[in-house]
Amino acid sequence: MTPRSPRTVLRQLALLLLLTVPAISQAQILQLPGSKLGELVGQPASIYSFFAFKDGRFDPVPHQWLEYSKEGFPYFETDNSTTPAGDKSRIDESDMLLLRKQDGGEKLSQRTAEQLAGELRVTTPDGERYFYVVKNAYRQATQRYVKFDAQKMVIKSTDYALYLDNNNMLIWNDFFYRGYKGSAGQRETILDTLKIRLSAGVFRENSRITLTNDNLEPKIEEIIEGPLAWQVHATTTLSVAKIPVMKIRNYFLLMPQQNDIHARFTLPLIAKTVLQDPHISISLDGNQLYDGKLVTSWTGSNVAITDGKMSDSEKEMVGHPMSGKNWIWFGTGRGFDILAQLDFREGFQAPARLLYQDDATQENPPERFPGQLPNVGFTIEQIPIGKEFNFLTSLYFSDNSGGLPPGQYADTTLAEPKVSYRAL
Repeated sequence: MTPRSPRTVLRQLALLLLLTVPAISQAQILQLPGSKLGELVGQPASIYSFFAFKDGRFDPVPHQWLEYSKEGFPYFETDNSTTPAGDKSRIDESDMLLLRKQDGGEKLSQRTAEQLAGELRVTTPDGERYFYVVKNAYRQATQRYVKFDAQKMVIKSTDYALYLDNNNMLIWNDFFYRGYKGSAGQRETILDTLKIRLSAGVFRENSRITLTNDNLEPKIEEIIEGPLAWQVHATTTLSVAKIPVMKIRNYFLLMPQQNDIHARFTLPLIAKTVLQDPHISISLDGNQLYDGKLVTSWTGSNVAITDGKMSDSEKEMVGHPMSGKNWIWFGTGRGFDILAQLDFREGFQAPARLLYQDDATQENPPERFPGQLPNVGFTIEQIPIGKEFNFLTSLYFSDNSGGLPPGQYADTTLAEPKVSYRAL
């Protein structure tokens, strides 16, 4: 047997480590800021491709550039409330580069026919990966991992399918995930529906109204296609007593195992004459997810278990206000877990709390199936009037959180990648 060189052994060990880290953490989409890309900043984006070295092969991998606004949101030409932070045709510090984590490879150890421009090293809690920037590459990656069909109102990726109402992007219906099965082993929707509620006193506190998804009519303004993410800009105008009181702007980033949803709105000062003590709640109602477990970053060691009734510990969890960077984890134990991060942006002062309902008989429309099993989300109280309020909700999907405990999985998934770029 021919002895292997130390370099070969190290390369094989590195590959083995990449193969043995939790699968879900690899499937994540990396979002890397342009400010970390050194000499690439200012260059034409169209002439550069990304490659990776794996198993002795040097192949192209899909990538995508996202343009951002000066206001810090994904930029859309139809959004007159923002201005682009850079030049659409060039790589800017404000841009975001998307790559699939699992496409990252080893450090290149051989000559290539391609014209190398740079080496990109990405470090996360589960390992170190390399991507290579190639100029004017003949070979290009053609894989596409997600699609939004605006005619049929369905989002499909390599891992899930989410069906929306034909006329309302904020009404979510069936959600199917690869490998998930119902309690009897059948293919079954995980989701009952998305619930959005806006509640306020009209002219006085004891005369409250509550608006739901059914009262909101979002308009899709723009769609930007991509191999790793589809971007959607939607707007919704809310009127109370025939007075327009709020315009909501949503920026959706739809990815193979993750959805990012930016929400921006301002209750104008005129709303003070109409609305008293406005609240908003956003939650996902599951479809009979019995024995599912819920853990959050701010409610200590408490674990909520879906059984159709609220326990004392579950009631205690609901009473805790959120603090700092928050996350909610829910695992079905049947091939689907979800991790949600709630990032309340600058200027946020209104209190927020966990919304959790575990009740087999409670009616809480809009809904398609009986009971709240469970209904999970958050409630924001005392929404400020006259000041912009914005937050980002990120949803991460997996089959079993890579076999990690919720806290460790959240730390691994939500950690900001360390990026190092070297020109070649």
